[in-house]
This record gives sequence, C-alpha cells and structure tokens, in this order.
Amino acid sequence: TGPPRSSPVTPKLMVTPRSRSGRSRRCRRLLSLFYLDWSSPRCADDCASAAATAGRDVAIGGAAAKSSLGLAAAAFVASLSSFQFGYATGILNVPQRIITTDLGLDKDSISWAVVVSIWALGGLLGAQVAAVVADSRGRRPLLALSGLTCGTSGLVAFCAGTASLAAGPESVGGRSALCLLVLSRFISGGGCGMATVAAPLYLGEIATTETRGALGSLAQLSVVVAIVVAQGLA
Repeated sequence: TGPPRSSPVTPKLMVTPRSRSGRSRRCRRLLSLFYLDWSSPRCADDCASAAATAGRDVAIGGAAAKSSLGLAAAAFVASLSSFQFGYATGILNVPQRIITTDLGLDKDSISWAVVVSIWALGGLLGAQVAAVVADSRGRRPLLALSGLTCGTSGLVAFCAGTASLAAGPESVGGRSALCLLVLSRFISGGGCGMATVAAPLYLGEIATTETRGALGSLAQLSVVVAIVVAQGLA
C-alpha cells in the first residue's frame, strides 16, 4: 500500500478578538480579509465572498445615510408650519405702538383687541378643518394648505399696510386698512390652527425609534425660535 493520502486543505478564517467598543459588522467583514489562510487554493474564492459581503454592507449603509438625509429634510419642512405659528404669536407685541398710530387707534381700544384676539378664533376654525383634511387628503396636503393660508394672510397684511400709508387714519382708506388687518389676522389664525395639528402629527409618523424624541420636540422648538425671531425683527 502506498502512503496515506493527505486530506485537502480547507481555508480557515482566523478568529480575531472582539473589540470592547463593539465593531460594526461591516468593519469585521473588511478586517476578515487580512486574516484568511493564504496557503489555501480556495483563498481567492473566500476573498471574493468576503469582499462581496462587505460591499453589500457598504451599500446598505449608504442607503441608510440617504434615508436619514431625507428624514431630516422632511422634518425641517414640517417644522416650518410650527415656525409660522410662533411668528404670528409674537409679531404684534413690539410694533403695537406704530400700528395703532398709523391706524388712528388706541392701544386699549376694542378695535385693537379685535385685531389681536381674532387670530385665536381663526385658529379654532383652522384646527377643526385640519382634522377633516388630514383624514381625507393626508398629512402633506394639510401642511401645504397651512403654508398657503399663512402666505395669503401675509399678502392681505401687505395690502393693509399699503392702504394705511396711502390714506389717513380717519379716511376710508384707513378704515379699509383696519378691516384688511383684521382679515389678515383671521386668515393667519386659520393657517396656524392647521399647523398645530399637521406638524406634530406628521413628525410623529415619520419619526423612527431612534429619532422619536428629537422629532417629537421639534415642533415646540420651532415655535419658541419663531417667537424670538419675531421679537428680533419687530
């Protein structure tokens, strides 16, 4: 009998000590390329398999990064609705004296109280409309409708300021400016009422488990930042 045949050598993967910091699976796949048994004839196949697995992990990581970027962009756009709410809340505080002088109003008059308080009435109606639109059309159309409503209120307010500058406080143009200002505040309240429903609802639905806390507080943070911005601009 001849000498015993030697068993074929199979490539073995050397086990590396696990890092205390906990390396990701992608890093371990890449590092495994350097610990293969290079004397094996199947080493090239093992290298190709490990490289393909590592490449797939890199592709998955890239898709996750793109998804995170899209989530951040969607959250930023949604938070602009809450920003409109905060801006409309604090915009009348500082320029009150100038507005009342141009319109010929007393700061303690009923007319000025209507200008300030009708915003809350518009918000009440806007919140009721938001519930219907959110269920029938969706969250993103509701956010778009909220932004369009607030933009319309800004256009009406611009017309009110133009009318007050073109005419005196006691003239027909001055009274028209007051009516336009009241209408602008009412429309703004409607848009902000829809924003108070749309923004937290949308942010809560797009948030992942890891970002639920951050996105949940983003709406309130946008309101506070907008109030500060409104006070600074006024």
